[in-house]
Amino acid sequence: MVNIILIGILFGFHGLLNRSLLIDNVNEIFIVTTRITLVTFLLSLYCFKEFITEINRDYFLKGALTGFLAITVPGWTFIYALKSISSGLQSIFISTIPMFTVFWVFLIYKDEKITRLKLVSVLIGLFGLIILFASGATGLSGDGDIITGGTLAIIGVQGLALSNITNKKDSQYIPARTYLLVQWVSSTVFSILLFFILGGELEMLNRSQSLRLSGLVFIDIFNYSLFFYTIKRLSATFTTLVDYVVPIVGIYVGYIFLDEIINNIFFITLILIFISLYLAVKDEARNLD
Repeated sequence: MVNIILIGILFGFHGLLNRSLLIDNVNEIFIVTTRITLVTFLLSLYCFKEFITEINRDYFLKGALTGFLAITVPGWTFIYALKSISSGLQSIFISTIPMFTVFWVFLIYKDEKITRLKLVSVLIGLFGLIILFASGATGLSGDGDIITGGTLAIIGVQGLALSNITNKKDSQYIPARTYLLVQWVSSTVFSILLFFILGGELEMLNRSQSLRLSGLVFIDIFNYSLFFYTIKRLSATFTTLVDYVVPIVGIYVGYIFLDEIINNIFFITLILIFISLYLAVKDEARNLD
């Protein structure tokens, strides 16, 4: 339970730090590419010895796919989403990962039975997202765009939902450090390519900006490693508890530190998403009995 709470709190601060750098006019291309590259460098110090002895073509391809889904897709879509919506609102979208995981499991593994309760849980969560988009709320006092920001956030969530499936499947037989480093190395390659394609430029950061970027790197290393460990050893049902923590933390730290707006519609959407999550977890637990 301590792991889950720590992961949830730090994920809540992740969006906050990203948006604070954007507010300081640090270029989004530089932020995401530098963050991912630094995480990869630091992880390689810890994982390289196992990586170089265990790596093979199959491990590399599976790790590269998961890295693209879990790191590259959300990393790039979330940073651009934060130009149009608040960090608190983005955390609400992140809490829908279990709902979309159910959807992708059903779509990809057609032989897996989808129960009526799971179907109801997904529909309730989707209804919550529909009323959120209809409200037009962005959590920002100035310009914002729920359609652009929300759509980008949902695309990032799809990457994380799909990576939950590949992570759970592949981590059972691929050595942990090898699998972890392959994901980050491949994501670094993808990100550097995007950096040059999109015309990114190197920037000089002041002390405050450097500390916040370092905070993002720390959160990535700590959370990704801890979550990888947790999902490998504990049930998926238990790890979904993190999705209750992330939006609560994200909404309030954005309000406290960045003066983001807390709209009433956020809580209506959250209640529906939490009901969706509870029903999906309840159904999963019942099937395991």
